[in-house]
Parts: sequence; C-alpha cells; structure tokens
Amino acid sequence: MPIEISRLVSDIKPNRTVLLFGAGSSLPSGGPKTSEIVEHLSDKFSIGSKDFSLAEISGLVQDRLSRGQLVKEVRTLFKSIKPSGSLVNLPLYDWKNIYTTNYDELIELSYEKRGRSLSVYSSNFDFTVHEIPEATKLFKIHGTLSQDISNGHQTRMVLTEEDNDNVHEYREALYDQLKCDLNNSHLVIIGQSLADSDLKRIIDRALEISKRVQDGSRISLFMYERDEERASLFEKRGINVCFGGIDDFFCEIAARSEESVHTYTLSDNPLDRASALRPVTEEVDELLDPSKADIVPMFNGLPASYANINRNLTFRRDIAAQIESCLLSESHLCATLIGASGVGKTTAARQTMLYLRDKGYICWEHKPDHTLLYDKWVTIARYLKSEKRFGALLIDDAHEHLFELSKLVDLLATDKNYYLKLIVVSSRNHWDHRVKSSYMFQSGEEFELKKLQGDEINRLIDLVETNTRFQTLIDASFGGFSRSEKRRRLIDRCESDTFVCLKNIFASERFDDIILREYAELDSEYQDIYKFVAAMENAGVRVHRQLVLRLLGINNTSVAGILGRLSGIIEEYSISEREGIYGWKGRHPVIVDIVARHKFSNIEKIKELFENVLDNISPTFEIEIRTIRQLCNLESGISRIPDKTIQNRLLQKMISKAPGERVARHRLIRNLIDMDEFEKAETEIRLFEKDLRIDGPVFRHKIRLKLARASNTIGIMEEDRLAIIEQAENMAKNGIKKYPDNKNILRTYCDVGLEYYRRTGDFSKYDDAITEMKNAEIRIGDPDITKSISTFEKKFSRYTPRLSA
Repeated sequence: MPIEISRLVSDIKPNRTVLLFGAGSSLPSGGPKTSEIVEHLSDKFSIGSKDFSLAEISGLVQDRLSRGQLVKEVRTLFKSIKPSGSLVNLPLYDWKNIYTTNYDELIELSYEKRGRSLSVYSSNFDFTVHEIPEATKLFKIHGTLSQDISNGHQTRMVLTEEDNDNVHEYREALYDQLKCDLNNSHLVIIGQSLADSDLKRIIDRALEISKRVQDGSRISLFMYERDEERASLFEKRGINVCFGGIDDFFCEIAARSEESVHTYTLSDNPLDRASALRPVTEEVDELLDPSKADIVPMFNGLPASYANINRNLTFRRDIAAQIESCLLSESHLCATLIGASGVGKTTAARQTMLYLRDKGYICWEHKPDHTLLYDKWVTIARYLKSEKRFGALLIDDAHEHLFELSKLVDLLATDKNYYLKLIVVSSRNHWDHRVKSSYMFQSGEEFELKKLQGDEINRLIDLVETNTRFQTLIDASFGGFSRSEKRRRLIDRCESDTFVCLKNIFASERFDDIILREYAELDSEYQDIYKFVAAMENAGVRVHRQLVLRLLGINNTSVAGILGRLSGIIEEYSISEREGIYGWKGRHPVIVDIVARHKFSNIEKIKELFENVLDNISPTFEIEIRTIRQLCNLESGISRIPDKTIQNRLLQKMISKAPGERVARHRLIRNLIDMDEFEKAETEIRLFEKDLRIDGPVFRHKIRLKLARASNTIGIMEEDRLAIIEQAENMAKNGIKKYPDNKNILRTYCDVGLEYYRRTGDFSKYDDAITEMKNAEIRIGDPDITKSISTFEKKFSRYTPRLSA
C-alpha cells in the first residue's frame, strides 16, 4: 500500500538523506521526458518509428548526420527552462548528496541562486579536489547539458549506446559512492513513472547496493504518476512507494524541518563571514578545555595538543618565541617553520599560537585533510582589518596546500593586509624544491627546528622531574642518574634531533626494538591492519577507515573492536562526519616508518601494496584523490620503486581513475623523458594540453624533452643537435615570460645553456640563463634559488667544452 507524503517526510533527516532524481522527474519547469526527446528527434530528422529508445534514435541521428547536430537538437528542448517553485528551496537543506539522470542544470542554478556551494560531477575528469570540501555533491549520471565532446569538452551527454559504454567506469565510481552514501541513510528516488525502464534499472542497482550495506539503509520511491499495481511489486521488495508532485514533497519538508533551513546570524566571530571554513578549521579557543589534556598520546609520539601546552605539559621551545617576535612585526605576514620528522615542529608552532592568543590574537588551525580555502581566508583577513583585530592561522603539512597557500599570501600581500598572520609548517625535503609565492620570502621569514638546545634540555628535565604525570611513563633505569648525568645522556641521545617523544628519549633500549616488540605482541589480524596503515601512511597516503576496510575486506561492524585493540597505536579522527569519513593514523611518522621499513622490506611487497591501494581507490572521495597526488611525491610513494616501468604502470592506473588530476600525468611525462621514450612523452604532453591545457610543469617538460632529444637521439648530425638546443632555448625564454617565478623552468633554462656551452664553447646562452636566475633570486628571495645558482656555477667551472667538429 503506497504511503502518504507526510509519513515519508516524517522519516527524512536531510543530512541522512540521499536524493536521486530520475529521468523525467517532475521538477518545476523541468525538462522534457525521455519519450518527448525521442518523439522530437523522430519528427525533426524524419526517422520513422517513435518506438525507438533514446539510445537507439540518438545512435541513428549521430550516424546519419553528426554528433554535433544530435546534441544541438537535444539542447533546444531545454532552452526555456529555469529553476522555480520548490526546486529553488532544494539548497536550503544539507542533503547528504544528490544524484540525477537528468541533463538539465536546474539543480546547479538553484544552488547558485541561493548562494550555496555545490560540487558537480559529470564525468571522470571531475574526479579531483573541489573548492569547498564539505559542499553537497551532485553526481550527474548521464552527463550535463552544457558540456559534450562535440564542443571540445571531456564530458559527454549520455545519449547513444556508445556513450553508455564510454562512461562505464565513471558510472561504476558513482555507484561505489552511492554504496558509501547509503550507510545509515535514506535514499529517496524521485521520478515520473514506475513504468520507466531506465528508472527501474537504477532502482534495481540501488537495491542491490543497499543489500550489501551493513549499516541500516532505506529506499523510498516518490513518483508523479500513480500506479498502484506496480507499486505493490516494489513494496514486496522492501521499498516504500509514495505518489505526489515535487511541490507537495518540499512543502511537507518545509513544514516539518524548519530547523534545517539555513539562517545565519552574524556575530563578532570572524568565521561567520565565511561559514565554509567551519568544517575545515579548528578554533584554538575551543581546544583549551583542561579536561582534554592527556600526556599519553604526546608521550607516544603525537604533537602536543593545545590543552597540553596550556596546562604546561610541554617544555618551551626557543624557536616559538622567535616566531612570535617575527609575526608581531607589522611588516611580516608569515613565518615558515621547517625541520625533519620528530623534531617537534607542530608542538612549537602551537606554542607560538598560544603566545599570540595571549596578545589578543584570534587563532585558528587548518585541518590538513581538507583544501585550504584561500579566498575565504582573504574574506576573514579583510574583516579583521576593518575591525582592527588580529588573527593567526596555523597551516601544518603546508607542502600539501602550496598552490592555495601561495594564492593566499599573494592576495594578502598585494592588499597590504597584515592582520591575518600565517604560521606555515613543513619538512625540508617536501618544502625546498617546490615553487612558492615570492611574497613568502619578501613578507615572511623562514625558521628551522633542529636538535634540542642546552636550555631546552634543562626545561625538559625540569618538566619530567617536577610533574608527577610523567613519572609512570619514564624508564626506571634513567631515574637514578644525577641531573648533570641525565643532561649529558640527553645531549648524546639528542645530537641529531629531538627524535620522537619522551618515551624514546628516556628508554634504555633502541627505539626500533620497542616498536617491533609492541608489534609482535599483537594478534596476527591486528598486525595486518597495523602494518598496512603504517605502510600507506609512510608512503604519503591519507589513510581513512573505508579505504582500510576495502583493502583488507573487513566488516564495518568490526571497527569498534579493532580500534579498541589498537588503542594507543592507531588513532581515528573525524575528516567529514557528513560523508562518514574518518582518518586513521599512527602515533608518529618515525614510528610508522619503523613498522613499514621492517614489514614491507622488499620492492615486490611495496609494489603489491600500491597496486592494491590503486585498485581500491574510490575517486569520488577527495581524500582518495589526495592519495593519488601523494603517491606521486618525489620523496615517497612510488619513488620507492626504482623501476620506472613499474612506476609508469602505477601512474597509468592513477590517470585511468582520475584523468583530470595533473600530478600523475606530470610524473608520467617526466619518467618517459628520463627513459628516453620521447615519442610516448610527446603523446602524453599532447593529450595533457588537449585535456587540461598547459601548465608550468608541463611547459618545463616540453623544454626537457627538446634537450633530451638533442643529447640522446642516435644518428643525427651535430648541427641538428644544436638546432634542437636552440629551439629549447627559445621555449625556455617563452616559459620564463609566461611563468616568471617558476624556478624549475629557470633551472631548465640553465641546463640548456650548459649543454650548448658543452658542445660549442659558446657560453652566451648560459650567461643569459644564469642572469635570469640571479634576477629571480633578487626578485623572489627564495634561498633554494641561491643554492641552484651555486650548483650551476660549480658545474660550469668543471665543464670542458667538447667543440663540435
């Protein structure tokens, strides 16, 4: 028996509800039904029968005329439609996610009209990191009206059977996303008629997915055309059916869910001016609760929390006061803190934040698993300036947000707005070689945290000796030494850096042995989880619960037991409660490195791990797109596999999963050039330019490709090699005009000059290149450019020209 609208809506909680709009769903002013599109194409192109399916008649039109004419004619049916009525209220509710088989863009226009963020996916080229991490996602199963391959887009409107074949992987990724969305959620499918065969296929697939989801999920159908007999067939399968118009649906929701409608009242909290920042930002004032102070996680390797620092459960780092002094200067916008893993960078940065808070600053920390919303922070900075208030933002793992960070620094510096101070934290191996905003050097200062200083060691001993909380955690063998003897041993143990934590400093045995013994004491099933989490994190992967469950085939109901058994070893934290994404991480990078190094000790195991991860990637999750980027990292990830042929196979998997992601394609081009696979590299560059348009890294690779051809092509004359080098020189000059602050293009220009000098003895091209680099050194101020100049000058002095015959 079909249910009433009031009963259907009474069970709907928007943040636990997934909407799926089927073809022909009765949106106000909505587009034509599938049957109407078929009839129109039949009449327009004089194709006899109107009994064809949309795929059949579209295929005939495309074959007889052209793809362009087919798409153009379909678009004419949607020209006059605009969002109206209840559809305009769709964005007022925090739906878990939205799916649609419709081509029209009414949902997008409704969100734009309401000023609400919406991430739209219409092809696998949209599998990338979107601007607003917590925005509702709209998955367009059949593509979108304004984009098609006939107009130069990578997206295709799904009209023909060929289209259906071509979007198979994209569609399967959407169904994987739907499986996650259905966890403990309600799927409401809105359509025109239960007789629609396309809708029935979608319902069948949704039902199949629902049966595989262990946490409770429900499916309801909301149909415009009343069909009691077919409804009874669906109800036998456990699906609720309700009949009515979409206006009725949203009117009932409005009546019952007024508390879900977005109404914002501006307070004096700056984040009210950019509400999109709230899900991705920690407010330091909210993290100072004394009851949350806990030294055990810190002792086991995690950075000190704000609550711990505020309760004096850390020892003061000298560098924190230096950074504070830098940022209190009116002319300084940012401070960059770099250092190796384990030296205490995050703790020192948080100490600085609390020093600034004591000076009246409003303090925030960016959550590193999310995109840095630089334009929103500019809004905050402008508000702070208007109110003559100061704020500070801590950005940890800043190398993962470098593009957005550079944009933020550029905008603040050009605005001459120094009311929002930035504390930027990264490790040197991830930081130095990256291209950064010149204002980071002109309006900022760089600090490096290394080994403990004498006064810091004294403070550490004072902390341990005077605070009873530490006594049960310190190795008994250390307690009998005098203060001077303790200090002497600590200086010896800390000669390279602070290492990991107090547990390491005071333990009487090698730290590796402690970690491996801890691992050996676990049951085998927990050992597997621990080693996989450690290996993935060590490779740069942002590990999260669903990825681990997929990789190891673990039941979702086992999660609580796993985390209980691995308490103190693996920590779970929230990334996106709306999407049900929870990160998993080990206690410290040094600890996970120890486990990964011993448990994945050969290349074959690492290769198998990476293949397994990539095979299980779900590219609709932005955290898994970040995994693709991080696996391409030159310092970790697939770089651990020396064989570039294997690397390339893994890169090809990444590109297949998310062809719109640039980093994997950059890395593949780089590898092909290094392997002298010039034709393949040229093909990849051409495809990159066609799909995504050229960028700085690919421009540099085009120059490198020319230079590699000149040096390594067999059988050509010396005059031809010189001609190719001159072409590379011209490209480099154009590249510097287009990307003047790209130090990698500057380096490549110097390589071109050196190669020409080596072959001819003419150093004019090298002189031009090194002059450009020296000008950039003055203009940008990046110390990495200074190092590069020194390196090139040493190379030049060692080169003996091999004059061509």
